[in-house]
Amino acid sequence: MQTQSKIVSPHRVFKVVFLGNSGVGKTSFIQRYCTGHFNSTLSTTVCIDFQMKTLKLGSTAITLQIWDTAGQERFRSITEQYYRKADGILVMYDLTHSPSFIAVRGWMDTVKEKMCEDATLMLLANKLDRTDCDSRKVTSEEGRRLAEQHQALFYECSAKTGYNIEVLMADLAGKLVSQHDRQCEDALLLTMGSNKRGCCT
Repeated sequence: MQTQSKIVSPHRVFKVVFLGNSGVGKTSFIQRYCTGHFNSTLSTTVCIDFQMKTLKLGSTAITLQIWDTAGQERFRSITEQYYRKADGILVMYDLTHSPSFIAVRGWMDTVKEKMCEDATLMLLANKLDRTDCDSRKVTSEEGRRLAEQHQALFYECSAKTGYNIEVLMADLAGKLVSQHDRQCEDALLLTMGSNKRGCCT
């Protein structure tokens, strides 16, 4: 499936992978972001699903390849293959379900061990819309503290209402562009340094 906000020629393409237990709302989040609609009847993701979204930051067009992974234990080895080379990794838990937050600690530990050194890591607390019903089981401070432990960005959001989704994804895109620019600058400086040494010899 492919969804684009507008037809543009992408200048940058980044791979983004969603991780987390089944039922935390990964698929609903991606659907809301890519289509602008919330579907309460989505089925559980089996193995891997994929969508695309193009956005613009200033004059720069950015295409995000968004990978939706299954949260079941039996798919962990397959999921790992997708986030090892990801530019951005978003780990999600359900703030109304304590076990999903306990499990997300394991996700974060594994990701930190195996993700690319320059990847951007983000921790998301989903289902913020349900806190009005006194259903919150994980506080904002607990989520923020876990994110800080892993040097990750932290956001609370709602796939149902769309709260914070555009904001956090724009923040992620900005971080990915900045990181890519730094990599290009470092590579250029390294190349220039090598050429200078070659001339001297």
